[in-house]
Amino acid sequence: MKNKLKNKQGGFTLLEIIVVMTMLSLIMVMIYGGIQTSRKIAEKGLKRINASNEIRVVSELIRRQVSRILPMAFKEDDGEFVIFEGDDSHIMYVSPMPGYLGNGGPHVQLIEIVNAKGGKILQFSHWLLSDSLEEDSFEDSDQEPVVLLENIRGAEFSFVKLDEEGELGDWENSWEEPETTPLMVRLEVDMGDNALMQWPNMQVALMLDATAVSRRVSQNLLLGRSGGRDNVEKGDIR
Repeated sequence: MKNKLKNKQGGFTLLEIIVVMTMLSLIMVMIYGGIQTSRKIAEKGLKRINASNEIRVVSELIRRQVSRILPMAFKEDDGEFVIFEGDDSHIMYVSPMPGYLGNGGPHVQLIEIVNAKGGKILQFSHWLLSDSLEEDSFEDSDQEPVVLLENIRGAEFSFVKLDEEGELGDWENSWEEPETTPLMVRLEVDMGDNALMQWPNMQVALMLDATAVSRRVSQNLLLGRSGGRDNVEKGDIR
């Protein structure tokens, strides 16, 4: 009798082992699920941070370049010296390039909204300003544009100037005075469904006094491009 009791108390039954193994399996599943959930949350947070940084860098680049537009003609169109060109899908102008982005000094810069697979993209091109006013000198360049922003559903540029009474006018999607610059440039972007961050409200005021830029200033700059360029960079515009 005593030997039988010792045998019964010395081990686990098959049912007990099955219950323990089932409980361990459930615990492992719960731990693994928690790890997977934490990993997905971390990845999503990292993607949001990267998207936020991308939009911040792009918006700061555009704000910097547009705000520093120079009153220098980059081409001639029907006898008119073009200082600023723009419509709802692009803007073109002359502005200094930061040294870390390329050769310093005035560059012809183009920011445009173009159609792409699955939506639209915002891209940036630039060419060193030369003495030639031939449009082919930069538009036929082999330089590839830089894609600034993808996953765009819709976007448009608009411009504002002072009216005849000196009051702020309405926003317009086409700039009809290429020999002058607008007072402000606005870029509105509607991000796509998969975008993690939205584009901020961007209205860039030009440091240049747009009302003081005239065709005569452009002609003076063109007559002495090298000297005029130095004066522009030093802010010596009268």
